[in-house]
Amino acid sequence: MNSEQEIYEKLGKNICLAPFVGAFYQTNNVVSRSQSGSPNSVRPCSLITTDNQSQWDIVNGSVQDTRNNRTWKQLRKDMLDGRLFELAGCQVCTSNECSGATSPRQSNIQFLSQFSDTDIVQQVRDIEANDYESTSVISLDYYPSNFCNYSCIMCDPGASTQRMAYEIRINNADKKLVLNPADPDFFSILNTVQIINFAGGETVLQKQVFEIIDYLIQQDLAKNIVISILTNASSSPAALKERFSHFKQVIYNVSVDGTHEVIEYQRRGCSWPELEKNALELMFHQSISTVINYVLTAVNVLSSMDFINWAYDNNFGPNQTSTRGSYINISPVFRVDYLGQSALPPELRSIALERLHIGLSQFGSDSPIDVYYTGLVNSIIAVIETTAYDHVSTTDFVKHIQNEDRASARPLCEVVPEWAPYFQS
Repeated sequence: MNSEQEIYEKLGKNICLAPFVGAFYQTNNVVSRSQSGSPNSVRPCSLITTDNQSQWDIVNGSVQDTRNNRTWKQLRKDMLDGRLFELAGCQVCTSNECSGATSPRQSNIQFLSQFSDTDIVQQVRDIEANDYESTSVISLDYYPSNFCNYSCIMCDPGASTQRMAYEIRINNADKKLVLNPADPDFFSILNTVQIINFAGGETVLQKQVFEIIDYLIQQDLAKNIVISILTNASSSPAALKERFSHFKQVIYNVSVDGTHEVIEYQRRGCSWPELEKNALELMFHQSISTVINYVLTAVNVLSSMDFINWAYDNNFGPNQTSTRGSYINISPVFRVDYLGQSALPPELRSIALERLHIGLSQFGSDSPIDVYYTGLVNSIIAVIETTAYDHVSTTDFVKHIQNEDRASARPLCEVVPEWAPYFQS
């Protein structure tokens, strides 16, 4: 087991561990209705991109063989050479870090240092000495389905069945979902896994997630595994309580990026009273650790202090002792840049910053909780200040929102009236 400091000191400040000990395994895809199917894929993380996405396709029916193809091995070498910020495929993490936000790369290192029993540094060095080939997966992201009951404005059909239905109904998209069985060596890989992150979609609604959880329990592997559940908090964890008791630890990654009508607009299908009830149950569950993920957009940035105050007033953070490892991730929206801070006109930018600076003044003590929330507010301020305004993004934002309003219960200009002048024709 290595500390974060030791990992960075020995492997370099720009190291990403995902190519070495991780795998994002996907057995579903959204394709054109004319296509008969699509291959499974395995890549270091869900965010990485390349000019040729087929480089991640499973070969020889083997997840492990694919993890050691030319693309994977070159990426491992690039990481150890400190080339992270030169890699176009890693732009999400590098952009986050340049804007002052915590990147998924950094969160993953923190997570591994806290929950992995392996000497990560030694494992990376062994991989380097073995011609950059990895023989085991420690942290597995498993993505079996996009089944989801929300249609978020920043989502795409590949991550939500409701979003896919929206695209078909509103935009006449020619799409269908393909679900594939797992590859032959998938279950043998589970023998070495210490951390499983279930991705989606809404994971607690996916039958495949329950099948894997039950398999791990039946094979007596669960006691050695930390599981992470990505959820929109639309349901209570109570139904899973007995299953969870078999695992080493359970962590809920809860998507809460607003309160009241703002999150109901950003995450269409959400009911704030129900979400708040379930989120608070998770936040104070005695045997579940909770991470709140706040996706920062041009929609919710003007009310971001409302969310911060909600979390603070509910005593969520370092002084809250009923959960372990609880914290909040501020995640700038990705893949749809025009929904981010580049779309925020100077006038609205000034309003957002003024509200954040006023809110910052309330966290004046040197208590751990105030220091923590000062850091959260400052990270939002940094994202705004380091993101250049682009009038084209504003135009694209308006077009996107006008389309979203066709399916939303209330138009954005009623939910966030500050945006109204920019929607006048």
